[in-house]
Amino acid sequence: MIWATVAFVGAATVIVTSVGPVARTVWVSAIALFWIVTIAAGLCVLAALWVLRVAHRDDRAEIGILGSSLLVVSVLPLVHGLTAPGVVYGANSAVVASVYLSLPIACITAFPLLADGSAAARFVGRHWRWWSGISATVTTTIAAALLIWPTAVSVPGRGHPLTLLLWIGSLSCMFALSLRQLRLYWIGRRFATLASALAFVLLGLTSLVWMGDRPFSIGWWVVHALDIAGVLAGCFSLAFGYRLRAGIGEVLGPLLRRDPLVAFEFGLTPVVHQFVAALDSKDSITRDHVVRVTELALRVGERMRLSPSDLREVALGALLHDIGKLVVPDEILKKPGRLTESEFDVIRQHTIDGDALLRAAPSLVSAAPIVRSHHERLDGRGYPDRLSGDDIPLGARIVSVCDAYDAMANTRQYRLALGNDAAFAVLREHAGAQWDSAVVGHLLDLMTQPDKVVVGTLDNVGRTVGPVMDHLCECLDSLPDPVRERLTASAHRL
Repeated sequence: MIWATVAFVGAATVIVTSVGPVARTVWVSAIALFWIVTIAAGLCVLAALWVLRVAHRDDRAEIGILGSSLLVVSVLPLVHGLTAPGVVYGANSAVVASVYLSLPIACITAFPLLADGSAAARFVGRHWRWWSGISATVTTTIAAALLIWPTAVSVPGRGHPLTLLLWIGSLSCMFALSLRQLRLYWIGRRFATLASALAFVLLGLTSLVWMGDRPFSIGWWVVHALDIAGVLAGCFSLAFGYRLRAGIGEVLGPLLRRDPLVAFEFGLTPVVHQFVAALDSKDSITRDHVVRVTELALRVGERMRLSPSDLREVALGALLHDIGKLVVPDEILKKPGRLTESEFDVIRQHTIDGDALLRAAPSLVSAAPIVRSHHERLDGRGYPDRLSGDDIPLGARIVSVCDAYDAMANTRQYRLALGNDAAFAVLREHAGAQWDSAVVGHLLDLMTQPDKVVVGTLDNVGRTVGPVMDHLCECLDSLPDPVRERLTASAHRL
């Protein structure tokens, strides 16, 4: 795993070169410190300001808060470089105080992201521009004070308890931010989130500089390199990787707790968008249904504390659970009245066809069992394989409940909406026989929360691609003959 390798190798390198025999090798050059750090930190300041510009342009609370944190670890290290003794300034305490304060202030700035979902985090999310502005003002004020009065502030030494507390706290905070980004990577599989996770690992490792006691040692220079690399990597991954398509910014607003959905949306591959676009072209009601089900399923999975990779699998399965309906004839799929038994047999086939379609796309294979089994029942009376109990994949059980709720609560081709209360009553009545009781409980808890947020984040899925069938059928050759023939016929109709 890349993250673990970077964290382990980076920590080992800093420790080995900061303490012990290797640390005795030093390269004392105030001029090198001045020029290297001043130029690099100056570039980091520009990069962080660029990130903040992207955040303000797209109204992204998370980018704004992370960018503000990166600005802190750019401005104060800039002071560190400018105050290198013997160049512009003589002997001073600002050169140490600037880096002493850098990570703790950055952690305070980013703390709302670590308190995800709390009242404080939601408040900061709604007013993130003020939070960003306050952080920038405080940081700039401290930097200016250190430059004006470079000998006025002294900080505790390396062995002081406060120093120990601050470097352990900073290391923990940065690793927590890194793990948060790593979790989003596992949900969305977006390289930007992995890069930002690695960036915060590197920044966290810079706190290990307080383990050593030799300025200008190899480890001391390594820490400076990690700081520069961490800030630049974080800035570029945020500014490039989180670029938003039109409309997403307004949907996100400042609600930090929506990040898993956003990460999932950002990580969707073109083939997923094309599948959903094809479904939209065939039947917009079904397309809107699968999008709503996906949002519900991902939130239910979060409440059930699924791992990030399992969350992604559930969300993919939910988004594509009805993809087999691409090969259902329009006269059956869009029939307004009750289906005959033979017509219902055709509808039942969509779980098998959907499974075949996903297995033909290597990136979607993991979600195929969910698509195949989302109409199974706990009592074994479902289809297509009459699975029962725990033999039904958990992801399929989650999608099944969300699918049933949305189908009942919203108008479909064959029936007007029953409304929430009626849908809740049916779910409660058949929990334990048709649907997983635990999943039903989580969905009902979610839907009865006074501050629930439902639908909206995935509105653009499948609506930002070109001709929907241009690339969708590239995998036809690997499909079973009956599925290939039906999908080809459907493609011609689309």
